[in-house]
Amino acid sequence: MKTRLFLVAVAATASLAGCGAEDTPTSAGAKPSQSQETANKKAMLDFARCMRENGVDMPDPQFEGGRVTQKMSKTNPDTMRKAEAACAKYRDKVKAPDISDSQKAEFKKAALANARCMREHGIDFPDPQFDTSGGARIRLGKGLNPDSPKFQAAQKACESTLPMGGPSTTSAGGGEK
Repeated sequence: MKTRLFLVAVAATASLAGCGAEDTPTSAGAKPSQSQETANKKAMLDFARCMRENGVDMPDPQFEGGRVTQKMSKTNPDTMRKAEAACAKYRDKVKAPDISDSQKAEFKKAALANARCMREHGIDFPDPQFDTSGGARIRLGKGLNPDSPKFQAAQKACESTLPMGGPSTTSAGGGEK
């Protein structure tokens, strides 16, 4: 069973609704330096490698147009927790650009609006959990299928609510194929 894990960071971010092929955006207007962007990509690749080494079927992330998409197969929750703990040192190397308090507030408002829109379109989409840097985590619940026509239609309908910034790490909780 396939779920998706979005490691959204700095230059490689995707749209918060991005639990499908889209993804989650970088901080509202802020861009990381080229060296930080390179370091973030390396950290995300190292994270995926580490997860594989710890029993999680996770291919390398795909970097396209300032977005990153990470897929993985459904994994036993205990294996996932252990792998995430073992690999946290790589995930934690992904750094967001500095953003202002107003940019953080703008991102949070848009991210919550996007989650609400997804629910209004019939998807049991959770609110993101925000951190102090202005980033967010979204843990998808069981049964969410980002590849389903219903999910894709909701995502398309909610595109206008996507936050245009804000670093984020989004992990899947066990969606289905």
